[in-house]
Amino acid sequence: MPMSPKRFRAELRELLLELHWRHWCALGVAGQVAPEQHRVIDLEALIVSTSRLGPADARLTKRVREWLALNDDWVSTSRLRRIGEAFAAATGLEVPPAGPDADAHAPAKVVRPVVTQPVLLQLRLRALLGMDVRADVFGYLLFNKSGNSSSISRALYVDQKRVYNVLERWKSAGFVRRTSGGYTLVPAAVPPAIEEEKNRVEWLNWTATCIALARLYESVTKSATDDRYVLASLARDLMSVLEPQAAAIGVALPSADRYPGAAYFEPFADGVIAWLRRLLGRRE
Repeated sequence: MPMSPKRFRAELRELLLELHWRHWCALGVAGQVAPEQHRVIDLEALIVSTSRLGPADARLTKRVREWLALNDDWVSTSRLRRIGEAFAAATGLEVPPAGPDADAHAPAKVVRPVVTQPVLLQLRLRALLGMDVRADVFGYLLFNKSGNSSSISRALYVDQKRVYNVLERWKSAGFVRRTSGGYTLVPAAVPPAIEEEKNRVEWLNWTATCIALARLYESVTKSATDDRYVLASLARDLMSVLEPQAAAIGVALPSADRYPGAAYFEPFADGVIAWLRRLLGRRE
């Protein structure tokens, strides 16, 4: 069946909500979907992205606020603020505050996260290395061959000077080495248990991915039109943001150059849905 604008909006909303629910279920929220199992969850990116989706699912918003009331000690507030600012700059909209539910008291629908799950490697590293940038920098270098303070700070939305200081201290202690491509973890610096978990999951820049999806969702839901020409033009405007994030997980969004005018809407919509299905671990 050809993709209609109405169906595209409905599927986009449904798949985005399922993606967020899966991540929160892995973190300890009770839900009716299978928890995320494929990629390391980024807590701060998830919190901000869920705040943007809030009006689409009041139950999810409530559960997240309950989770934060119980687990706010896992959250990097400085990184949360930086990611919130990045979302606001990208979408042109202020991100609603994502704070704990002051009335929540030992809610039955949320629990403490089991950080030994491979997808919660971010939190496990924070338990090991503390709540400052060290844990996130270590996690980045685990999954990326190398990086310098600039590339790492941009990917993680953390302060570049703090990243540089951490890398230099690790270099002097023999935990990383400096190469032409930047800093690389020394294999002996990685605990065997962490290495084992790392080999069971993938790393994705969730902040960049969620910002791209938030821009798409805001644009599609606010366009208030089923005119395929208008929606195809909107898609062309967003391709520079969406294309690299889809490509990061092996999904090639169709080139706008191959489809004139309104004809681009349907292949674009199909490509976006395929991207979201891949993010959910589906191969169909």
